[in-house]
Amino acid sequence: MALAQALPVADDKATVDDKAGEQGEILVTGSRIRRIAADSPSPVAVVDADQIRATGATQIADVINQLPALAVTLTNQTSNRTGNAGVNALDLRGMGTQRTLVLIDGRRQVPSVPGTSAVDLSNLPASLIQRVEVVTGGASALYGADAVAGVANFITKRDFQGVDANLRYGASTRGDLDIYSMDLTAGRNFADGRGNVTLYGFYEQQPGSVTGADRPWTAGGYPFYTRANANQKYYISDDNQNIYSSDSPQVVLGGKLYAINPNGTLRAPQLGSQGFTNAVPVTVSNTNSEALGTLVTNSGGEYHGRYDGWYLAVPSERFSTRFSGNFEVSPALKLFALASLSQNRSEAAYAPLTAFGSNSVPRDSPFITPAILAANGGALPANGLYFARRMMELGTPSTLYRRQTFQSAFGAEGDFRLLAHDWNYSTYYSYGVTEQQVRRINNTSNRRWTLGLNSTTGANGQAVCRSTLTAPGNGCVAINPLLPLTQQMIDYVQYSSSWSRSVMKQQVASGYVSGGLFDLPGGSVEAVIGAEYRKESNDIGVSDEFNPKNARYDPTLGITATPLLGKYDVKEAYGELHVPLLKDVPGFRSLSVDGAVRLSDYSTAGNTTTYKVGGEWAPFRDIRFRATYGKAVRAPNIGELYTASSIGGMWITDPCQTWNLANRVDKTQYTPKNCATINPGDRNTYWVYRDIISKGNLDLKPETARTLTVGTVLQPRFIPGLSLTVDYFNIDLRDSIDAFPAQTLINKCVDQPTLTNIFCPLIQRDANNNLLSVVTQKLNLAKYLTRGIDFGLQYATALDRLGIAGVSGRLSVDANYTRLLKREYTLDPTDPTTTTEYRGVFGSPTWKGVVRTAYTADSWGANWTLRHFSPMRTSPSVTSALYEKRYTPDVFYNDFSAWVRLLPGVDLSGGLNNAFDRKPPRIPGAEAGGANFELANQAGVYDVIGRTFFVGARIHY
Repeated sequence: MALAQALPVADDKATVDDKAGEQGEILVTGSRIRRIAADSPSPVAVVDADQIRATGATQIADVINQLPALAVTLTNQTSNRTGNAGVNALDLRGMGTQRTLVLIDGRRQVPSVPGTSAVDLSNLPASLIQRVEVVTGGASALYGADAVAGVANFITKRDFQGVDANLRYGASTRGDLDIYSMDLTAGRNFADGRGNVTLYGFYEQQPGSVTGADRPWTAGGYPFYTRANANQKYYISDDNQNIYSSDSPQVVLGGKLYAINPNGTLRAPQLGSQGFTNAVPVTVSNTNSEALGTLVTNSGGEYHGRYDGWYLAVPSERFSTRFSGNFEVSPALKLFALASLSQNRSEAAYAPLTAFGSNSVPRDSPFITPAILAANGGALPANGLYFARRMMELGTPSTLYRRQTFQSAFGAEGDFRLLAHDWNYSTYYSYGVTEQQVRRINNTSNRRWTLGLNSTTGANGQAVCRSTLTAPGNGCVAINPLLPLTQQMIDYVQYSSSWSRSVMKQQVASGYVSGGLFDLPGGSVEAVIGAEYRKESNDIGVSDEFNPKNARYDPTLGITATPLLGKYDVKEAYGELHVPLLKDVPGFRSLSVDGAVRLSDYSTAGNTTTYKVGGEWAPFRDIRFRATYGKAVRAPNIGELYTASSIGGMWITDPCQTWNLANRVDKTQYTPKNCATINPGDRNTYWVYRDIISKGNLDLKPETARTLTVGTVLQPRFIPGLSLTVDYFNIDLRDSIDAFPAQTLINKCVDQPTLTNIFCPLIQRDANNNLLSVVTQKLNLAKYLTRGIDFGLQYATALDRLGIAGVSGRLSVDANYTRLLKREYTLDPTDPTTTTEYRGVFGSPTWKGVVRTAYTADSWGANWTLRHFSPMRTSPSVTSALYEKRYTPDVFYNDFSAWVRLLPGVDLSGGLNNAFDRKPPRIPGAEAGGANFELANQAGVYDVIGRTFFVGARIHY
């Protein structure tokens, strides 16, 4: 990673130590003690304003996510699926946004997503940032909960004098994804420089969207693994489309596949040139429901792409403004205050209702035509007529988001003398509130859909819902899915909800004093003593239609949720110590040890203690060794504790179903025996739509991690301006607070040695032992083990040193790579069979790196960024024993940008990102960006947009 100690390297004619002395002691994110940045025992990755500006990005998360320590999670190009469209959040080491603490100028921010600690970085646009410092390891003792994986500190421009205005336009080279943005920073010093006021404003609009249908790698057929028999390895079959994606109903009659025209006549389906592409020919029958979900065709024909309707980049609109001021009354009293307001709107979209699996028309329905009966030999089986179809008449369902965040802070800091040493203090109070409103548009009620499908003939000979016979006047409308839906049918199954409203509030009062205690041969012993009080509350609302306590509650929508008010407070005291033992003696240019401890008292989780110890040793000026070991604790957040019981629906499948027992690749040796014990009554139906019950868990305890970093820094005198770093990291997280997907819980129940395990009580079955519902509840269960090595190389030189006539300017190279050694996830630490290695799986490349090369002259400059992902595979189950082509190739992205000064204070810039239009690899899942939905909702590993460009103008004086 780019390290803080490289910041002073502004001129290669001076050494790092020389420049650090000129710069003086600064406050490094990895410590509250003022020190030369190079003395920090913890690796600190830095991205500065010039590197941010070179990307042309307006969203700072897009730049920071390029660091190899970050896993891509929530951005405009990944958040469509996650339920928080438009949020930009960080995930250090791939351990989740809830384990990455985000600070702005060293201060906590109010969360942006209800029930979580995730901070939306889109509220802090890129032009406002002076630099970003990322600390991994040992941060929890310094900054408290949520810093398990580390801290990202965004340091804003301060004491800004003048005006800095930017206009930008960006788009893809395919003519979409237009992005317009503008920002203005204006500041003025007064009172002989003792005071400053700065005002900032930002507006960005991305009005359009990019869907799966807009890119060739997602619009056509998709790749998946298949094989003809158990004696051969799985291979990749590409260019496939499911038959359930057709506008026209697909039915199996007399062992033959038919499509149904809008007028009700039967016809042969319009298949692609290769017809069915199943490795194993499917024996079709109208009693084999899963066949309609597994038959596929070659590209072409009448079938839609798998990702049609899904946003690859969500539309958004953002506005933010910020005012800050500070005034130095005296060196011992410097006052500051700030206030910011941010608003954003965004939208997520999905494919229309797709019916297959257990969807069927009853045999006695009047919608069954004579032609259908004749094609099937004169009658239908007892379970009716299964069909598959994408219901395009229902339109694109979407979710709208409106967010507003207000953040304020005021405080004081200053310097004074105590015990014959320099001391300083800092104290502040902050208040933040986020309001989020969510509304569903054009959604389909699966419960109404199911009731409407279950049709029969009424007393008047007309089609009626079967439920109407026992509950007259229930409003059910009989649905005929074999013809285009009528408006009455559409109005019955489709709904748009009212706006839900959630409010998150945070108050923080914090302060510390820091300074020297006494002197040792290595220098002054420095200490920090501080305290902090934090209070957070979430008033999480739901749409009226889902709330059973509201008069507008509609149980036929199939969603039940209740509002909740969750809150907690925490009182903390902490201390830090820096002990310089030796300095400038043979074999010890410097030797020091560091320590920190934090005591916390949570109103929900009780008392916790975190600590860290570390040290650094430089035998001579060219090399330095450092190490940090610590204990990190994360208390459960509001959403994990208090989430009220809500009931929704989901398509799930029983692992004891006949096809799953024979073909599910991740089943265990225990699965057949356990399924025989359960003995479900229905082993033929593949997909079933069942209740999924989500709720919080007040019995949750804090999770605990042990973190270790050991590294070295090389700054050879014979190559001025060069810095090399190598750091090993190890994070061992126990009692992790996780909620597991419903399908995972169902599978794990039957995959254990016995049915007496922690998963089976969460699975409810009916009297016939068929799936009835699943409870998805947070548990203190899982274990993470992450190990790796960070490599950093930085070099900067003035080109006139090369002695070539006419060559001037400055060249710099900043290379950061991470070698992931292990990313092990254990679902149930009591059961070794639940341990899975995710290194080399989507989202966790063995090697990830970014190399930034920049040339800067007086009036122009150019930048080249090279991003690299090493080969990855779809899932841990894709092994060499079972699969032929397992890994994607090495993927490199090249970004180029340049700027030129037209007039003093007037610059023009432009650039290309993914300049060579690198397409996603054709490995299953990678074609849509690469996603690992088992461990975390991670997508965006691969670029699904393609080549984009930007142009900009900057006025500054």
